[in-house]
Formats: sequence, C-alpha cells, structure tokens
Amino acid sequence: MTVRLRRLFLPVALVAASVATALVVCAEGSAGLTEGLQGSVGGGLNVAVLSELGLRWRLEAGAGHCLLLKANAEGLRLIVEAVSAGRAEWRWRIVEGAVELDALWPVLKSALGAKAGDWRVGGKAALSGGGVWTPSGGLTGSVRLELREAWASSAELALELGGIEADFYCDDPAAGVLPLGQSLRVARFTAGAVTAERLECRFGINAARVLELAFAELDVLGGRARLKPMVIPLNSTRALAGAEVEGLALSELAKLMPDAISGARGKLSGQVQLLWDVEAGVRINDGGLAIVRSDDAVLRLAPMPGFLTGNLPARFAFLPAWLGPLARWTAPENPAYAPLKDIEMGRSGLRIDTLAVKFYPETAGGERTATVRLTARPVGADLIEQVTIEVNLAGALARVLELGMDKRVKLRFRGE
Repeated sequence: MTVRLRRLFLPVALVAASVATALVVCAEGSAGLTEGLQGSVGGGLNVAVLSELGLRWRLEAGAGHCLLLKANAEGLRLIVEAVSAGRAEWRWRIVEGAVELDALWPVLKSALGAKAGDWRVGGKAALSGGGVWTPSGGLTGSVRLELREAWASSAELALELGGIEADFYCDDPAAGVLPLGQSLRVARFTAGAVTAERLECRFGINAARVLELAFAELDVLGGRARLKPMVIPLNSTRALAGAEVEGLALSELAKLMPDAISGARGKLSGQVQLLWDVEAGVRINDGGLAIVRSDDAVLRLAPMPGFLTGNLPARFAFLPAWLGPLARWTAPENPAYAPLKDIEMGRSGLRIDTLAVKFYPETAGGERTATVRLTARPVGADLIEQVTIEVNLAGALARVLELGMDKRVKLRFRGE
C-alpha cells in the first residue's frame, strides 16, 4: 500500500510542478511582461502518467505582477500563484490543492493497470507548498501532501485499512525523491481473521529508486511487532524483513486455531523473518517465538478424543481376557487415564512451563513448516507431573500464525 500511495503523491505533485513551471515560463519576461496586462487563457493539459485525468487549466494575469493558474479535474482542484520578485525571479505557492480520492481513484487505477488489483480507495488529500523560479536555477521549492480520512480495501486479498493518514513531502517534485521522514499511519488494519491497530511507518525513497524503511510498528494479536530498518529496491518482487515480536496474546492466537485450542492465557515474544513476494504477499519464513514465563500461562485443548489416551489403557489387566468377568473385576483402573481424558477433551487446563514455536525457511518446493513444543502441568491433577505435546505444521506453513488467512494446514500431533 505504501507504494501505491506514493504513486498517488508523485503524479499529483508532478501536476503541481508542471503547472507551476508552465506559469513561470509564460511569465519569463519578468514583471514588465505583466505590467498593465489583465485577462486569461485556458485549455486542456495532458499528464502522461495520468492520461485519463482530463485536466483543464486557466492562466489569469492580474494586477501586482501576479499570475494565477487554476487547474481542475475529476477529484482534483489546484490553484497556483506566482508573484514577480524582480530581476526575472518569481515566487510561487500552491494557494489551494484538494484531492478527493473517491473520485480520482478510478483514474489512478486505470493508470496502474493490473497492479491496482481490486483495490477500492477513498479519502481526502491536501497539497501545499511553494518556492522560487529563476531562468538560471529553474523551479525550486517543496511540495507537501497530507492524507486524511482515507481508507482502502481489497476483497481479493481479504484486506481492509481504515483511518489512513500520511504526511509526504519532497524538495524536488520532478525528481521523485522523497527524503527520509515520510510518515504513513493506519488506525485499523484487517487481514483475514486478524485485526491490527496503530500501524505506523517512516521511510524515504532515494534517487536510485530504493525505499529506505527507517521504522515500522503495529499492534497485533494483543502484542506488538516492529520491523528492523531495511532497504527495498522499488523494482524488486521479493523482500526479506526481520521483525521483533513482543507480547502476542495466546488468547488471540487461540481464536485462530479453534480446532486445536479452546482457550489460552499467556504471552509470546521472539524474532521472526518475514518474506514478501508479489505473488503470495507476506508470510513468516524463519525465526521463533517463546512463552513469557508467568503463572497465568494456561492452555485448554479443543476436544480431541484419543489424543492423549489413544494408546493408554483405561485399566491394567493382570489376568487374561478369556477369564471374562474375573479378568475385569481384578483389573484396577489406570489413575492417569481419567485426568488425561479430561485434558484431551478440554475439561481440564494445562499450566504452561515452556512453549516454543519454531519456523523453518521455505524449501525449494515452496513448502514451509513450523513446530510447536509445549511442556505443561495439568491443573488440579497432581498424579501427572508433566505433559509434553509436539505439533508439526506443514503445507501452507501454519497460516494459523500468518494472520489466519489460509486454512490449508496439516497438523501432526504427538502427546506424551
């Protein structure tokens, strides 16, 4: 989404720079050219990167050696003023710059083509800025774009973003360079079954068309994830990013795994590597998470008959079965059977001693795997000292822990 917002900013900024350049070029003859000249001229302006924009412009000359350029299109209003400062120098500023994304997005989407997918976008943006034009130095100055009340959604990707705000600026609009310090914020981010909040990132784009990410953080699943600083060439179709994860709530993760866990308390922290590519999006590729030790860390399994008792006898047989009732009467109950049955049916909880999730890199065949190892003590069952459970996740790598957007997961359990 960052790239697409940048695609919005640069064309609009280029429009501002283009009309400002046209304005000052028309006035290159300095103040004498506009002395006593009043009137207006207008027409259409074709912006190459937005061929369907249909921009209409009007240049007005007024008193005080002032030129005013007005430009309008569907979803765009722009007024740029240039005032002579003498000696062929003109000072320009954006008097008004308003963008209605709901109306402008169809034009932008057409320009982006297939890259725009099925995204729907809305919101408001304001352009401001100013600078100087001289015959020797050309057009200089800065342009700022403030995005407010914006939203975006894609049914195809099961993504929704609300409360989008951005502050973008550049000192050379025509060059397309964005200095470090660009800011993007998203109040609410929904991906599949998971909702994240307070996404914030700061970045820049240098002259080599490389995005430099200085900071990115969001609140998700009751915890927080923070990306490490990184650089990504804008023409790249694949990128790796390291992330620190702090305080993911087991209770939130349990909601993504209803077939395995009916309830849980506790926090997970660790470091993971995220892999992004243009085809599959973002997923976890490497790293691990571990439980934050606490007496409140408790897990309750979803009912799984035979998970712990499948190979465990309910009674100990001392006499052969052919003795019939006598064999049954002399077979004492296995004291571990009932409490283990309660655990596997979700009637009793497990107090977690250790819980570790390990992710493994993608294989040559595209498969990714993860393992979960749990050691815990049954709540209220002193007879059983410890239960160890190992879970292997294969296929679409535990999409359970990748925002719950994919149910193609195979679980292989082993309980001790």
